[in-house]
Amino acid sequence: MDPSMNQDKENQVTAYKNLTKVIQAASDSTNPELQFAAVKDINSLLSFENPPIEEVIQNGMLPILVDCLRESGNVKLQVEAAWALTNMTSGNSEQTIQVVAAGAVPLFLEFLKSENMDIYEPAIWALGNIIGDGPLLRDFVIRLGVVQPLLSFIEREVPTTILYNVTLVIGNLCRRYFYQPIPEGTVLQILPALEGLINHADLDILKCALWAIAFLADGGKEQIQMVIESEILPKLISLMGHKEVKVQTPALRAVGNILKGTDEQCQVVLDHNPFAHFPSEGFYSNKNILKEEFRFLWSVTSCNHVWVQAIIDVGLLSKIIVMLKGGGLLDYVAATAISNLTTHCTEDQMIAFVRMGVLRPLCDALTGPFDETTKTVLSGLSNMLKMAHAHADELAKSIYECGALAKIEELQTHENVEIYKAAQQIIELYFGDDS
Repeated sequence: MDPSMNQDKENQVTAYKNLTKVIQAASDSTNPELQFAAVKDINSLLSFENPPIEEVIQNGMLPILVDCLRESGNVKLQVEAAWALTNMTSGNSEQTIQVVAAGAVPLFLEFLKSENMDIYEPAIWALGNIIGDGPLLRDFVIRLGVVQPLLSFIEREVPTTILYNVTLVIGNLCRRYFYQPIPEGTVLQILPALEGLINHADLDILKCALWAIAFLADGGKEQIQMVIESEILPKLISLMGHKEVKVQTPALRAVGNILKGTDEQCQVVLDHNPFAHFPSEGFYSNKNILKEEFRFLWSVTSCNHVWVQAIIDVGLLSKIIVMLKGGGLLDYVAATAISNLTTHCTEDQMIAFVRMGVLRPLCDALTGPFDETTKTVLSGLSNMLKMAHAHADELAKSIYECGALAKIEELQTHENVEIYKAAQQIIELYFGDDS
């Protein structure tokens, strides 16, 4: 073990044993050196794993630390106190609320205007923790005026690490906690800044800015419209095809959230040809993006027949068919997309699916390891048979020739009730003696 780690542990134990004395020393402004050492000890104590935040609060240290923030003539003391309070805001919700109630937030906001990076860095972290606690504290900090000082960092010459932390805090501001989006005026303040940040060269900053936009687009139709009107959308769509998964992922989430909007808002997305940037190769290179690609495919394949035709025309359906052959979760993602398409397509589009080769890989997925995939495939086949009309014989023949009929018959004895009932219904309605 690193000797310094042993020393740190010994210091923690010593500070904890002498907590009352340390707090007394921290409150004594007549002895600046002793006071600074004591606050530093408290900060160190709160920096360890499982810090005794509650004990420090109960022993009266919280107002002392807030008073130390006011010591403008002793920047080193302010910094130590700020980091100690930041560590306290990383505790539970009640502890974070107590830091706010002690009056720390206005002082942190003042620190954001400082030119001293040592002092505004802990302030940024603390405000991020407080905003991240939930909508009540988030809105409280917004009312105190956090937005403009935060956004000013984007125009200032600051290290990339600082700007990254600022972008993280902006992301926390944009979250819709418990279905409570941020105020409309705040969205309008933040969006121009995000337009700049999604063009930043640093990929971590870019990633955080994209997540912030994704959170905004998850705030309902009004916020979706604000995102669209900000003219961010073309850049968002192009970033879906970025070579880095950590950029692709939030870009897909952001565009997918916009697709939860009205038909008119979805049409704006379609007008920018999102399918040209869909990163289908991500399925084979990185499973971390699978969830976001699923969400996106779910959204785009749940739209009307105009979208269905666009998916056919740009070749996305062909990519989905290839994904059907990927096995495992890929089968489920692709089968869900196909099933959604069969819900919204026309009869001619459905026959186009069949002639493009959808049926065989779709039916092969009937006997996969996941019940959800089987149910999804059965739903898609049922939709297709239901709308076949003049093409009913052609479709039934295709299902038979690819071996799916035998599989559906076997599924009538499946242990999953939903599966065997769905299989029975298909047989009875479309492949019975009188069909």
